Amino acid sequence: MILIMIELTDAQAQEIIKTGKLPAELTESAEKVALIATQDWCPQWLHMKMWLKSTEKEGVKTYYVCYNRKSYFESFITMKEGQWNNDLVPYVRYYKSGNFIDDSNYVSKISFLAAFDQN
Repeated sequence: MILIMIELTDAQAQEIIKTGKLPAELTESAEKVALIATQDWCPQWLHMKMWLKSTEKEGVKTYYVCYNRKSYFESFITMKEGQWNNDLVPYVRYYKSGNFIDDSNYVSKISFLAAFDQN
């Protein structure tokens, strides 16, 4: 069974800050992979957490990072806003078969799953 919601390790987050990309070990860990970069106080993140675990039957593996409580907060937010051009939370990046396919901010479960069917 796949673990559905996995918090990034500090080493993985540091690699993302350095390269601006998710490592292949993450993007290729399942056919459908999402990364959610957020802050733990965000009510929309709290809402998404309620239904994300139910995406298991759809085969989506979700990684997340609540970067506001991390020592690398400034570096991560600088990368997110500069390289990913996004200053909202939660921020979602979608990968299918190892490739980046789309991004969004807060979405419903239906829209989240539909993002993987676009490509």
